[in-house]
Amino acid sequence: GPPCGLLRSLAVDASSRSSGLGSELLATAERHARDMGVSALYLLTTTAEAYFAKRGYSRISRSEAPPFISASAEFANLCPASAAFMVKQL
Repeated sequence: GPPCGLLRSLAVDASSRSSGLGSELLATAERHARDMGVSALYLLTTTAEAYFAKRGYSRISRSEAPPFISASAEFANLCPASAAFMVKQL
């Protein structure tokens, strides 16, 4: 599998927030990525930097993005330059 992955979206309905559902979804996505051979999971966020930081993600410079990530539509076009770019080693 690829050595790195991009977590594209994680959303929980407002009525289910603070229930642990988001953490369960994230843990499942991370497990799946590990099972696929991914050793580093990247993400871009404009609203949830603190949430992901509490779960082991660190903010890094966009210039540190591997080619597989920097070539993605999210990285190149969809997420604003102000979005936090984060990574977690799995």
